[in-house]
Amino acid sequence: MIITVTPNALLEYQLESEISFAGGHRLNEIPFTVGGKGINVARMLRNLGRPALAMTFVGGSNGEKIKEKLKQQGVLAHFIETEAETRVGISLIENNGEKHRWWIEEGKSLQESEIQKMIRLLQKESKSAAFIAFSGSVPGRKDQDLYWRLIESIRNSNAEIYVDAREKALVDACKIGGFFLKHNREETIKTFSKDPFDSNSCADYFRLLEKFKIWGALITDGKNNALLWDGKAAYIFEPANVKEISSVGCGDATLAGFIYARKLGMSLVESAVVALASGAADAGHAGPCEADWAEVQELMPKIKASRII
Repeated sequence: MIITVTPNALLEYQLESEISFAGGHRLNEIPFTVGGKGINVARMLRNLGRPALAMTFVGGSNGEKIKEKLKQQGVLAHFIETEAETRVGISLIENNGEKHRWWIEEGKSLQESEIQKMIRLLQKESKSAAFIAFSGSVPGRKDQDLYWRLIESIRNSNAEIYVDAREKALVDACKIGGFFLKHNREETIKTFSKDPFDSNSCADYFRLLEKFKIWGALITDGKNNALLWDGKAAYIFEPANVKEISSVGCGDATLAGFIYARKLGMSLVESAVVALASGAADAGHAGPCEADWAEVQELMPKIKASRII
């Protein structure tokens, strides 16, 4: 089984237009989807044919909409009810992706009792999990040690653990280590004050990961080259060139592709190829993690890898 954990789910309203958003527009209903990085990963894994169990916090009427939408999308999920209303986001896409703007609420802090419920649920479900992915921001200003607490609670698990977080939430998680890190260049610089794409600092960055007992890392940089560190060597990947509609969720599609490949028994380098093809395929869609396996397969031969360290 594959588990994804999303501390900060999102009810995302989506608007698309071939003309500029000026004046009023009447719709029967404003379309929406469910966001939050771990939920996106679960949605993409479903598209790839490897359904995952998404675990998240939901609250209020927004939370009820999230439950119903995930059911419609065929994403299996367990929910921890919260006192606070689940956050909302608005995504505006104009001229077939030439302009994409979005606004996202931070989300409100969790109650300690809610965190404890998630810990108990994770401990229960992790017993049969082969892969567990922790993704996204932590709601509110406190509880930035949430990932540390969750990983600590399953430290005896045999599952491969993946983390896609940033800044303090990630720094705290690094205190326990033992996971694979999915990051982008900007997040890496903000979190560790090191640029892995800079030849003068990349070796220091990989040594830092070793210190934290992180056994591998995939660092993306949008349309530019990506880096993989497998614990011993580093590889650079030239991504596929695609027409981008939206970059939102591409990193989550990338992580889903990586886990999918690992589930098939692929090496870290092979998994990175599938991952980057997944992220590129998803860039051609307006919504997060909407690409399918056929699109990913088409792009995989276009991903070029070479060892650099």
